[in-house]
Amino acid sequence: MTHRRVVDWVILIIILLIFNLPFVNVVMTSLKSNAVISKSPPPILFKPTIVHYRDIFTSPTFLFSKFLLNSLIIALVSATLTILICLPAAYSIVKIGIGSKVLFSFVTNLRAIPLIVFASSVYVLFKRLNLVDTRTGIIIIHMLVNVPIALSLLSSFMQDVPKEIEESARLDGASELQVLFRIVTPMISSSVAAVFILSFIYSWNEFLFALILSIKKATTLTVGASLFVTAWGVQWGRIAAATTLAVIPPFVFAFYVQKYLVEAFSGGLKE
Repeated sequence: MTHRRVVDWVILIIILLIFNLPFVNVVMTSLKSNAVISKSPPPILFKPTIVHYRDIFTSPTFLFSKFLLNSLIIALVSATLTILICLPAAYSIVKIGIGSKVLFSFVTNLRAIPLIVFASSVYVLFKRLNLVDTRTGIIIIHMLVNVPIALSLLSSFMQDVPKEIEESARLDGASELQVLFRIVTPMISSSVAAVFILSFIYSWNEFLFALILSIKKATTLTVGASLFVTAWGVQWGRIAAATTLAVIPPFVFAFYVQKYLVEAFSGGLKE
């Protein structure tokens, strides 16, 4: 390895540490004993321990496998439903012109409103529909929150599909559904995958509605970490350990599918 390459790697590692300093601090906290965590200023060098990881796997209140399963099901289903709704909606708006002036602006502008504004009304509505503390309820609200951004991105990607290709398919007798699913969707498959990934990551990390709409059965991993905030004190070590474990699945998922994000946002269409 040349001297220049070593310098490049050192600079890259320093930049990564700076931009990920909050997460690095969480990981370090998860490996500290309670005595070390309470020290001020916090020490940089310390003897690591896995006692907090052992505690969250043996805690009677932190049901790790159940919370992980809830997060996985909610994120996968809500992201899938978001794609199934937004794909034909974006096609109708961009290619057919249905709702392109009023409906599109109305839906996308909804995402600009702070989500906390909807919190009380969503809880009352879901309570009447018996959707509180159910995976279905959280899936529905995550899908609704994801729709404006997904619709906006898919509409933008579809505008790059040449109209001549669609017209040729229609002249050959293809219906609008066939044009959408056999012509347009394969050409923007990387963009569809990117929107799915972003929707999955949002749903996995979402805290506000997952906290409001869950009590015990539908608790997600991120909300479960808050169970270590008790009337007797805040168990920072266990919270840090639970948060570290909660970050691993979306991090690994995003690492393996990052090529779709690069392809989508570099503007490349499939031939």
